Amino acid sequence: MSNCPSVPQEKEVELEVEEEEEESPRSSKPSSQMSISSSTQELAELIDLHLGELRPKDPAWRVADSPISGRGIFANRDIAAGEELFREHTLLVGPTAHRSTNLRTCTLCYRLIPGSTDPEVICPAGCGLPVCSDCRTSPRHDLECKLFRKWRPLESQRIEPRALRILSVVRCFFLDEPARKLLYAMQANMDRYYMQEVQRAADCFEHFPREQDMLDYFYRTICAFNTNAFESRSSVDGHEVLVRALFPLAGLLNHQCTPNAAHHFENGETIVVCATERIPAGGEITMSYAKLLWSTLARKIFLGMTKHFMCKCVRCQDPTENGTYLSALFCREQGCRGLVIPVQTRTLQPDWRCITCENVFPHAKMAKYQDFALNTINNRINSCSVQDMIHFINELCPRFCPSSNYVLIEAKLNVIWRMTRFDREEYSPEEMGHMDRYREEVLAILHKLGAGECTLKKLITGEIQ
Repeated sequence: MSNCPSVPQEKEVELEVEEEEEESPRSSKPSSQMSISSSTQELAELIDLHLGELRPKDPAWRVADSPISGRGIFANRDIAAGEELFREHTLLVGPTAHRSTNLRTCTLCYRLIPGSTDPEVICPAGCGLPVCSDCRTSPRHDLECKLFRKWRPLESQRIEPRALRILSVVRCFFLDEPARKLLYAMQANMDRYYMQEVQRAADCFEHFPREQDMLDYFYRTICAFNTNAFESRSSVDGHEVLVRALFPLAGLLNHQCTPNAAHHFENGETIVVCATERIPAGGEITMSYAKLLWSTLARKIFLGMTKHFMCKCVRCQDPTENGTYLSALFCREQGCRGLVIPVQTRTLQPDWRCITCENVFPHAKMAKYQDFALNTINNRINSCSVQDMIHFINELCPRFCPSSNYVLIEAKLNVIWRMTRFDREEYSPEEMGHMDRYREEVLAILHKLGAGECTLKKLITGEIQ
C-alpha cells in the first residue's frame, strides 16, 4: 500500500497559499498563461492520437470547454461509481530527484541499481545519468546519453539532482511531431521559479544551450510540464519509485474538493482514472488536487501556493465540512472543551468560534495551536515506532487535539499504512484492533464527505496495493 495518492503538480503539493471570489464550485486559473496553439477540438484529436490503442472504442467521456476552468473532461453518458474511465501512458516522464528519494535508480526502468556509491551506478560513457546495465545499451538511453555528453556535465562521478530533475523536460527533444503539438496545446502557467529550474540545470553543464530560442523552448516546456504533471508513486521490484509524469488527458481534469473521480498509478508511466460516484451524462469529471482529508484552510493554502487559485466549492464554504470537523480544535476558554471551527472560509485568516460556548478567537491564536498539533504529530510520525504512535494517538493526542482534526487523521493513516505494508505477524491482536478502529474512523469521514469509491478508500481497504 502506498501513501495517499499523489496529485497534479501545479494544475502539482505538501502544504501551505491565496484567493478569489465566486459562489459556484469554480476555481480560477492564473491570468499569466502562455498562449495555446490549438483549439479545444484540435486538442481532443491530439489526445486521441496520444492514447493510441488505449483509447476506448466508445469513450464515456469527451474533452470540452469547462465552466470551472479552461478545458475539462465531461461524461458522454451516465457513468457508474467505480467504473474505469480511462488509462493513459505518459507523454513526458523523469525522476523527481528529491533528496529524500534514492537517486541510484535507473532513469529508464526505475529499478534500483546494484552498487553502494554513485560512480558504480552512473553511466560509464560520461553522461552523468544513473542507468542500469540492461538499459545502458538501449536506443532510448543512447539519445539522452549523447545529448548530456554534448553538454559536458561538470560532475561525472556524482549524481547531480538538478541535472537529473531536468531530464523529464529534456525528453521533449525526442517527441514526434504530434506529441510535440500536444505539448504546445496544453495549458502552461508562467512562473519565475520554472525558469530558475532551467537555470539550476544549466549550472550543471559546461555547454548547456544558452541561445534565447532554446531557453524559450525549455521554459515553455517546463511551464506546460509543471502546470499539468503528476508525481507518480509506484513500486518496482519492491522499491518505491517517485517520478514526475505528464499525462495530457488526466491533466485536463479540473479540481473539486469532493471530486467524482480519482486516479492511481499502475506503474510509473501509466495512470488509471476511475469514477468514485455516479456521474450523470453531461456532468464534468473532476478530481482533487489536494489530499481529501486535509482541512479547508490547509487545502486553501496549498491550492493558492501551488495552483494559484482559490476553490469555492460547497465543502470549502461549510465550516463543519459535512460534519467531519476536520478543521476543529479544542476551545481555549477555561472550563470548556467544545470544538472551535473557522467562522467562515472565504479568507485564509478567519476568526474561529466555539460551537459550545460560542466564544470567538482570533485566527493568529488558533493557528498557533494548529501549528503546535501539526509539528508535534509530524515529529512523532517521523521518529516513533508503530507501537509508540498508537500510544501517542490514543493517550496523548486527546489532551490537545480533537480526534477529528485532520493532522491526527494523517497520523492514523500513517499507522494504517505502516501496519499493512509490513509483516502483520509482528503486531499484537490489540494493536491490530487499534488499526482496524482507525480504518473505520477514516472510512466514516470519507463517507460523510461523499468521497465515494475514492483511491484512498481503496488503499486502506486493500483494493489497491
